Amino acid sequence: MQEEDHNRVERQAERASGRLSEVSEFLWTLLGLALLIALQPVAGYGNSEVAQEHFRRGTKYFQLNQLDKAENEFLECLRIAPNSPQVYNNLGTIYFTENKLSEAVSAFTKAYRMQPQNPDFSFNLGLAQYKAGHCPEALPPLKRAVTSKQHSTDGHVLLGACYMESRQWQRAVEQLEVARSARPDDAQILFLLADAYRNSKEPRKFLDAAVQLIQKHPDSPLTHQMLGEAYDFNEQDHQAEEEFKTAIAASPHAPLLHFELGYLYWRWRHYSEAVAPFMAELKVNPTCPECFYCLGDISLKQGRGDQARDYFQRAVKMDPSYGEAYLGIGKLDLESGRAKEALVSLERAVQLLPNKPEPHYLLGRALIQSGQAEKGQEELAKVEKISSAKQRRDAQVLGGVMEPTQK
Repeated sequence: MQEEDHNRVERQAERASGRLSEVSEFLWTLLGLALLIALQPVAGYGNSEVAQEHFRRGTKYFQLNQLDKAENEFLECLRIAPNSPQVYNNLGTIYFTENKLSEAVSAFTKAYRMQPQNPDFSFNLGLAQYKAGHCPEALPPLKRAVTSKQHSTDGHVLLGACYMESRQWQRAVEQLEVARSARPDDAQILFLLADAYRNSKEPRKFLDAAVQLIQKHPDSPLTHQMLGEAYDFNEQDHQAEEEFKTAIAASPHAPLLHFELGYLYWRWRHYSEAVAPFMAELKVNPTCPECFYCLGDISLKQGRGDQARDYFQRAVKMDPSYGEAYLGIGKLDLESGRAKEALVSLERAVQLLPNKPEPHYLLGRALIQSGQAEKGQEELAKVEKISSAKQRRDAQVLGGVMEPTQK
């Protein structure tokens, strides 16, 4: 899978640059998820003393981090006062704290629908949708959240992060610049803004944000992370390794850092060294499909087929559009003599990776072994066509940037 390894490097670089904010510890711990209006009367049911008592106890338990008891009190409050947006918001806060994102989104949605004009409810829903990976759904509430007195700047940051996820770099820049005007020295905003400018092909503005980050926050883990990515991009591998290690030492629970170190080892084919950072990343970010894919690839290369399959299937569960994971499952079946079983995964891989030669090659082999020789040959012909097209593109690029030496 050498070519696919290279393609995966390219794809991961793109995904990482678009999703850095998604896995940023900053965005996962924004202050918007405190118990909002926790000491005010339960809306919609006047001064029901029983409901109020459950509400007060729920608030107290939450402050003591006794989340199960807090949840039970708020549920009892809802039984008496089922139309209270404050209670749904506070339940959402508990679920978010416990990383039960689907339950958090559901609870915040109910609060939001009852009081769509409340910008704090909007912010909480937008943040939960964003962390759950639902950027399109996060946009409407976040656009309302920027009117919040408490969370206006954070709302702009999250909007910028959503636009980065969808690769709308200019829109991301616009939102992050608004955030920088409010907090000009904020390390997280500078980090995201530099990344947005880099992807929008504005090198001067990228350098401005990057230099500001380095000057104002030389010891920040984000600075070391950015430097590590820069070294990695320029193939200065050992410098990148040191920067990622420094960032991890400074912020061991920040998502993405362990992954980037593991990914570096994986590309070097130092598979034994790569496993520990990937496992550490999964403790911080248990829904990381890239980690599962890389662990599956390592297991596949080391001859542990059952373990590889489990990892690939977990990657697919986390990200159903993950073409390389389907490719790994198909390759496992094919190498185990189960050509017909391999067809399902390989056909899906071809759908998701139509311009990559390896899915077509493996699908062609599987079709031939399954007795569909004509279709198999058609797939194998696509391999040559894709490879030739890539060679032509490479030649055109080189021809456009190189000129004969003048004598």
